Amino acid sequence: MQPFNKTDIKTIIFDLDGTLVDSMAIYIGSIKHILSLYGVSIDPTSKEIMRFAGRPAEMIYTHFLKKEGVYDPSQKEYLKDEFNKKFTELLKYQKDCFPKDSTTCIAELKKKGYNLAIGTGASRTGTDQIIPKETQDLFNAIITVDDVSNSKPDSETFMKALDFIGSDPKECTVVGDGINDFLAARDAGMSFILIRNSHNEDLDIDSECDYVVDDLSELLHIF
Repeated sequence: MQPFNKTDIKTIIFDLDGTLVDSMAIYIGSIKHILSLYGVSIDPTSKEIMRFAGRPAEMIYTHFLKKEGVYDPSQKEYLKDEFNKKFTELLKYQKDCFPKDSTTCIAELKKKGYNLAIGTGASRTGTDQIIPKETQDLFNAIITVDDVSNSKPDSETFMKALDFIGSDPKECTVVGDGINDFLAARDAGMSFILIRNSHNEDLDIDSECDYVVDDLSELLHIF
């Protein structure tokens, strides 16, 4: 695929987990806690769970509970509260959850004049806990799962960010690490940069991406 012309790009939308920050262990730990309440266990490295990358935690644990035939829809709000409590608990044990390198990259792109946004499947509560306030202030828009009716791979998350900024899909690129980020970007008519990490080694979409990078700092050589 012919990469996009960087002079066409005015807006960059980032996925959060696995892209700007590696909070996968916290999410998986919180999901495992929910499943344990019903005696269900999962392999956090399995392909079945990795295909949910970028999607809301509620969708993931609900899938596995339904699969085991133990999901109770009347417990929906209780499970959300339990997930958020466990997430907050585990986050306390992970120092500097948001990498300084990510903030540095974002700040440099901001200086270069790009509109910046986050489009995540995480909740507003989880996003606020992970991203320092001073880093949040660098973004023009932060869209969470609580702000949309349809989560990724639906394009609503990314389109809502563009609507907020006032930009056009052809002027936007998405940086993400999962198949659902890629599908949402393509559905919205946006270009896509895949960031490689330890969780997506089996994801075979390199030829369909505009760029593939191993580190966020590489973006500063693209833009």
